Amino acid sequence: MSLYSNIPSTPPGAKEFLSRLPLFAELEIEQLEQVAQRVHRREFAPGVTLFHQDMPGTMMYMLESGSVRVISIGRTGQELTLNVLGPGEIFGELSILDGRQRSATAVTLAPTVIWLLSQADLKEFMNKFPTVNQAMIQILVERVRSTARRLEAMTFQDVLGRLAFELLSLAERSGRPCEAGIEITIPLTQVDLATMVGATRESVNKAVSVLRSKNLIEFDGTSWFLQDPQGMQQILYERGR
Repeated sequence: MSLYSNIPSTPPGAKEFLSRLPLFAELEIEQLEQVAQRVHRREFAPGVTLFHQDMPGTMMYMLESGSVRVISIGRTGQELTLNVLGPGEIFGELSILDGRQRSATAVTLAPTVIWLLSQADLKEFMNKFPTVNQAMIQILVERVRSTARRLEAMTFQDVLGRLAFELLSLAERSGRPCEAGIEITIPLTQVDLATMVGATRESVNKAVSVLRSKNLIEFDGTSWFLQDPQGMQQILYERGR
């Protein structure tokens, strides 16, 4: 029995939100209603740890608004950012699917709204609805491809190239057009960027200065802007594969 199967009604906004997620987008209305009755909506302030590395996984997280940083923490406390997630993305599904402990820590970067689905419910719906199972496979395939592209950038690019790669990736996934170009809607400091590219803050600061001097990016104190995405792509071409 589901942990939340005794909830008699559908949370407000649940069906509308779930229907926008690729994982559930192909469900019929009646099927979507079944999923909607099992989810829980939660709000979090910035800087909240949603789960810790090595703890058991019991929930899948679906991001409605805000942003989340997924990090790996070494024995010395050094952090490596594995991913930065924005609205419409899911996370925490791996430990639910394989029954192993969390492979990373997840921390909110901004005021964040998340919907939760239990391990038992996710597995039930994957078995019950073939479209959910197929969509999950597609999501995992894209995760592998994305990880491969990022590993390639980390291997073949220097700090400047790795920074260009990460900013382009963020703009593609969580960017919105504006007068300055493309605004990255996820709040990130230079320290955050350093943990994403595997470099020191000083190295990232120098790389940011180079990109700004070429009028490729701008930072207004709260948001990053890509002024010339094609120019950023050229940086990748010149400095790596």
